[in-house]
Amino acid sequence: MFGRFFSLSLVALVGGFIACDAIAEITLRSVGTFHTGLYDKSAAEIPTYCQKTKQVFVVNAESGRVDVLGLGDDGSLKKVGSIDAAGDLGNGMSAVNSVSVLDGTLAVAVEAGVITENGRVAFYDTGSLQLRGSVEAGALPDMVTFTPNGHWVLVANEGEPNEEYTIDPEGTVTVVDVRNGFDQPNTRTVTFRDWNLDGKHAKQLPELKKRGLRIFGQVSQSGDFEKKTPATFAQDVEPEWIAVDHESRFAYVCLQEVNAVAEIEIAKAAVCRIIPLGYKDFGESKNGIDASDKDDRIDIRPRSGLFGILQPDTVRIYQQNGKRLLVTANEGDSRVRPTSDDAVPGIEEGAIFEDEASLEDWPTTGTQFEKQTADTELGRLKLVRDLVDNHLDEKGRPTRLFAFGSRSFSILDLTTGDIVFDSDNDFEQITAQHYPEFFNVSNDSLKKEKRSRSKGPEPEGLVLGTIGQKTYAFVGLERIGGIMVYDITQPESSRYVGYFNNRRFEVPATLGDGTANPEAGDSGIEGLIFVPAEKSPTSTDLVIVGNETSGTTTVWEVIPNQ
Repeated sequence: MFGRFFSLSLVALVGGFIACDAIAEITLRSVGTFHTGLYDKSAAEIPTYCQKTKQVFVVNAESGRVDVLGLGDDGSLKKVGSIDAAGDLGNGMSAVNSVSVLDGTLAVAVEAGVITENGRVAFYDTGSLQLRGSVEAGALPDMVTFTPNGHWVLVANEGEPNEEYTIDPEGTVTVVDVRNGFDQPNTRTVTFRDWNLDGKHAKQLPELKKRGLRIFGQVSQSGDFEKKTPATFAQDVEPEWIAVDHESRFAYVCLQEVNAVAEIEIAKAAVCRIIPLGYKDFGESKNGIDASDKDDRIDIRPRSGLFGILQPDTVRIYQQNGKRLLVTANEGDSRVRPTSDDAVPGIEEGAIFEDEASLEDWPTTGTQFEKQTADTELGRLKLVRDLVDNHLDEKGRPTRLFAFGSRSFSILDLTTGDIVFDSDNDFEQITAQHYPEFFNVSNDSLKKEKRSRSKGPEPEGLVLGTIGQKTYAFVGLERIGGIMVYDITQPESSRYVGYFNNRRFEVPATLGDGTANPEAGDSGIEGLIFVPAEKSPTSTDLVIVGNETSGTTTVWEVIPNQ
């Protein structure tokens, strides 16, 4: 089963034991961690790095601020300041969601206190931490990035619906022209209205849906949650992440919920095309999954008729052999309203809208799933309601099942729209071998197989790094934790290099007062950045990771093995 993987061992490193591969061509070594002390409060999410000031800027969602951390020449991190962007902006601004740095300027995406209202992007000098200017963005600006040439700042405005699902803002992308400075930059808004049913590209929708595009939202009528109107395409898309090509000409925007990527021509601020991401066939031998949290055993095997909807979170771009390639961390994501029992008084979680379902929601007698309804089989696996509904026979029985996420990362050829590589079931196989007693645990729980019914290890964060002549993908697993490393220099023949995890499962995650235990390591990876040696104060390649559950930011040194 594991013949193509390297032999494994545990190597003692900083902060405890790091799961790693003994004969890997590179090793990740934890050299520094900043602890907020806050557990399960999203106190360390998205990091970015400024070479000019040798500082790491990290989104601290709990405080609503940006933590400013000095990065030492030994890889250590020390808090040297913070930025209260929402306070500086006023006008009802609230939480900070994302940060990005270029040439001494920090861009900060800030959502409004009412998430369905427009947020803003603030610009700061990374040395003085003084506000240089701000511009209006769309509803729920969730990710911000500079283009490589520094001409534009792009903002993915997620536009999530409110808890009652009576308001669903359109998902948009804000294009900010900063060539003339940051005090009064020009902005344009990219919308997706051309793909609405009355839009000029509406005729493309049937074919796009065949290739894996979803349009599934249902907006409730105010005061009557039983009456619902189908969401438009522009409402349903929720831009999640942006990757920009090296020429700063095109941006590729992940539309996670609808399982697609949008190509945007930046100078024109216009969507050129929608690229559906399709489905992963969990029935293939190389794609088997562990689908049950109740069978009390690791059971990774193919499931005929079951497919995974990729729904990536983070996407990154690189070029190889004249091709533009998009690397995707295929997390999976559902939409539930209300999101909790207390979000809307008197209404239970999911009572207004829920696209999660289970096999018991459909009759299965006489189908291939008839003998798989038990909790130890597919009975508890979280399924995508609308996609299963779209694949029923004349008696209302499912002919195909669909689950959230693919438990893998993929590489997409942006010219053809084809997936040229997928990591298959590597993530579950490798974590099962490393941690059989903690297989598919969650980021805040040590219950074995807890995540088997829902997205497994859950790849979320992703960053690429060039080391020598090779390009590597560093993929963060949100649930069990750790970083998977792949050599993607030759995309079609990408190969697994190693797995590195400093989470200490035998140590309590919290102390007696409820604060995070600094001895427990990292959990809940959210964002990753790569700092090349020539820009690093350590003069070595670094991967810096924000961990939202443990509230830690950790610096990993990349060590080539001779």
